Amino acid sequence: MAGDVLLDRGAGLIFPASYALIASAHMKRYGTTLDDLALVSLKNHQNANLNPLAHFYHKRATLDDIRNSPPICSPLRLFDCSPVSDGAAAAVVSAERRSHEDVEVVASGMATDTLALAERADFTYFTASRIAAAQAYEQAGMEPSDIDLAEVHDCFTIAELVALEDLGFCQPGDGKHLIREGCTARTGSIPTNVDGGLKADGHPIGASGLAQVFEVVTQLRGKAGERQLAKASTGLTHSVGGIGGTSVVHIFRKGD
Repeated sequence: MAGDVLLDRGAGLIFPASYALIASAHMKRYGTTLDDLALVSLKNHQNANLNPLAHFYHKRATLDDIRNSPPICSPLRLFDCSPVSDGAAAAVVSAERRSHEDVEVVASGMATDTLALAERADFTYFTASRIAAAQAYEQAGMEPSDIDLAEVHDCFTIAELVALEDLGFCQPGDGKHLIREGCTARTGSIPTNVDGGLKADGHPIGASGLAQVFEVVTQLRGKAGERQLAKASTGLTHSVGGIGGTSVVHIFRKGD
């Protein structure tokens, strides 16, 4: 149900192949490289090594491991793809303030687009993510620069890079610079997927979006252990269905 059976699946366009097309289009237009994608993967694996709940906890992945991993759908390699993981997540949502550890949901944006890539004019961004992000920022009265950490839907490494652009953390095509300059690292200006992301924390499909919420809330409460960020007052989660056919963006704020 997350992909178009007639236009995409019927032509053999499974998800890795779809995201491979997105990666190829982004590389051609903006000069993004395989090494940029490898740095996304490396950062998320390093973060997962600090997360006891992660699929790849205690499983080291070096840059050479990533670069030399076998091709899945060119240009994507094995370490560009998230694992399908077993997992579950839960959250308690209440209108009542109960303690100083409460985290406020200050915005929720949701948008849809075509299911099929064949029906889109441009593969280098997700319209649904851009709309959902704009809705969330407006509701929260915030700008991208107000966000302290982000959990984005990195089912493939190119998806994280595109998300950084769609969420307004940089201009279109500049996601590679955030990666190269370490801005998305735990010590960077916009720490991204500090739990390891779908890439290395794991992708339990239906539970993935709520697992992002768990990480942001844990960070805002200051209870993330070794991976705790020095600054964590606001956080954003970004979840995608299919190949950007749907997108949901939430913004959270630390309680007073």
